[in-house]
Amino acid sequence: MRRTTTNGICTYCHTKISKNSRSVLSHLSHCEGKLPAVKSGGADYVLMLIQGKYSPEYWLVIKAKLDIPMKRIDKFIRDVWVECCGHLSQFSDKHSKIPMTRSLDQVYSEGRKIEYLYDFGSSTEITLSMIQSMQDADEKEIAILFRNEEPEFQCSSCNKKAITICPFCVDEGDGFLCQSCKDEHKCVQEEGEDILSPCVNSPRAGVCGYTGSIDRQIKRYFPKNVL
Repeated sequence: MRRTTTNGICTYCHTKISKNSRSVLSHLSHCEGKLPAVKSGGADYVLMLIQGKYSPEYWLVIKAKLDIPMKRIDKFIRDVWVECCGHLSQFSDKHSKIPMTRSLDQVYSEGRKIEYLYDFGSSTEITLSMIQSMQDADEKEIAILFRNEEPEFQCSSCNKKAITICPFCVDEGDGFLCQSCKDEHKCVQEEGEDILSPCVNSPRAGVCGYTGSIDRQIKRYFPKNVL
């Protein structure tokens, strides 16, 4: 896919920030839409940056409770970004596979990066970078704090805004199509319009007929402590 740069939108106040740990931490410490974090007595969380390995314009910053199993992180990624046909998935680092039953506190170390793979055939690869531990009064197991604004891609034929993707051509950069050009695309004429996938806000866009997540799946991961 074509590379582009995206800002992130704060779930609490909808402010846009750039994708780096310094911006994330600075904004969270001053965000006017977020209730103050507790200094003691709250739940222990890990703050993480999750992004497409080969499509980093898709990214999230989440907080996840330290005591949850990696299986819960897997379900979160599936719900928000990748689930289409119940494919297998796994976490790993440069040394070995990380079991889904392992708890996050057994995996966590500040600055550590692990990888996630969904679908061993038409794969979507994702990286998880652990920023730091934190305490918060919000009791949700996982909450989305930032999500990238939706990228806009230009039609490969006419440079208008693309609305759909041809999975056969996307790796060559020719698979983004606008409403006017999609019917004239060679693959559509040969195979039919059913091969096309919508442009969605996910690193799995254009893969295996993925059509995106429904809003209520994403909103249930919004934090509770919002003013």
